[in-house]
Amino acid sequence: MFFANLYADKFNIIEDISISENYKDFKAASYWEYRHKIVDKFLMKVKLNKKNLKGKVFYLNIVSDDKNLVESNIKLRKYNHLLISKIDENTPNILYFKYEYKHAKRPGFRLKLITPFEYKYLLPYEGIIYGLAYGIIFCAFLYYFIIYFSTNRRCFLYYSIMQFFVLLSLLGFVYFSYQPYPSILGQAIVDIFETSGFLFTVLFAKEILNIKRKMPLINKFINFFIFLNIFDLVLIVIFKYSILYEYMHFYVSFLIPAILGIISTLKGNKNAIIYTIGWSFMAIFVGLIQEMYFSISGIYMIHLAAPMESIIFSVALAFTLKKIVKEKNEKEKMLIHKSKLASMGEMINNIAHQWRQPLTHLNYINMNLQVAAQLNELDSKYVEEKVKESNEQIDFMSNTINSFSNFYKTNKAKQYFLISDGVKKAVAIMKPLLDIYKIEISVEIIKDKKVYSYENEYSQVILNLITNAKDELIQKNIKDAKIDICINMKDSKSITKVCDNAGGINEKIINKVFEPYFTTKDSGSGIGLYMSKTIINSHFKGDISVENIPNGACFNVVV
Repeated sequence: MFFANLYADKFNIIEDISISENYKDFKAASYWEYRHKIVDKFLMKVKLNKKNLKGKVFYLNIVSDDKNLVESNIKLRKYNHLLISKIDENTPNILYFKYEYKHAKRPGFRLKLITPFEYKYLLPYEGIIYGLAYGIIFCAFLYYFIIYFSTNRRCFLYYSIMQFFVLLSLLGFVYFSYQPYPSILGQAIVDIFETSGFLFTVLFAKEILNIKRKMPLINKFINFFIFLNIFDLVLIVIFKYSILYEYMHFYVSFLIPAILGIISTLKGNKNAIIYTIGWSFMAIFVGLIQEMYFSISGIYMIHLAAPMESIIFSVALAFTLKKIVKEKNEKEKMLIHKSKLASMGEMINNIAHQWRQPLTHLNYINMNLQVAAQLNELDSKYVEEKVKESNEQIDFMSNTINSFSNFYKTNKAKQYFLISDGVKKAVAIMKPLLDIYKIEISVEIIKDKKVYSYENEYSQVILNLITNAKDELIQKNIKDAKIDICINMKDSKSITKVCDNAGGINEKIINKVFEPYFTTKDSGSGIGLYMSKTIINSHFKGDISVENIPNGACFNVVV
């Protein structure tokens, strides 16, 4: 339809439209003159160019107060909201339409010529055309509005809001296409929708092309254009119509992003190509509609162009979304790697603490053997006794390595395990270290639950929570430091509470503790709690929350 109409002739059938309030004196019909004028009767005179009608057929569509039409010199047929008449070379060259009102009101009369193609193939199916357009645009709006909340990228928000205002604008166009004229308030509302749509089009272009960072000079011009649109919204509220787009063509709001897309593409941004195609398509299409280069009614053409734009940008945003997901996965892998390194450091630290005592014992054994040798007091019984002691200490150290190795081993398959077993594993790892710092730890099992997932990952989460509690207790030098763990069930879900008496978390930062890289420790990585939440969310379909309690903080692991 686009190419079929690209070189379509303008009809040049209607030479003049005039109006008379006394049925005698006629003057040019002006929208602005009669925008606020009240009449009780009027006569419309439409002069046709019969030369251009030779051998051609058109249909005259009239939207008016048809109940108040008292006389016309042509035959009219009622079709929904329209009065339709076939126009050909046999039609009179002067058409009259006489209206009379019982109560004086603003005169309502609007007409347009349509082709036989539009009359036969579009007019009867306009409901389908509108429905498809609204469905596509609404889906684009809803989908990327939801995507915004999962990615927190403003480009998706701007695009979805833009689609929302495009949808409202189209609904306004259709509603007023059924009316002889738009009400002043109605016109203002549609103008607000249009200007808002153009505003978010520019905001979307600015965000998706990263204009602020990559084109700082052009960014100043874009900010000025954004300001003009915002100012125009204020003027619409005051004057009840758009002043900016009264004097500026609509296509300019698409042409500007198209130019920005071209510049961005030339600067090496390949992702801008599809966006540039979309904006260029809309700039050309809207421009041609405004200049009436199409033989098909503008309302149908805009209902074809708008969903096409939605489809083009949805494809472009799909690539952007794919890139964001890839970046997020890479970031996730990096965080997991850092978390593993942090866990490894914690493991080495714990092993060092647990090995300190047996190494000291082995050192004493060596000293005893050395002294005995110097005093010539070595005998087989004494050597066997010391070897036995050494083997006991070496076995203890070996078992420690095995315990830590099993704890940090990645399970490739899910298995059933008791929540209490996962908790006890973490406590067993941390107990020797907590004893050194004189931190009491207790585990209370009110109601246990068996779950199907990765036991070691659950234990690592509990280990992270115990480690954080330990660090806080040590940092704040808490006397009678303690960590209380309670396992219970509620609504068929297991709830493990890890509580301490370290004084609680500052209310200003309590909502940030699960964010990546957020830490209050001097040497902290800020990924422990983030990864713990990720593990519980992803592999256990549960959640972790935190709350302050008297004298401390409490983390709740729900799975």
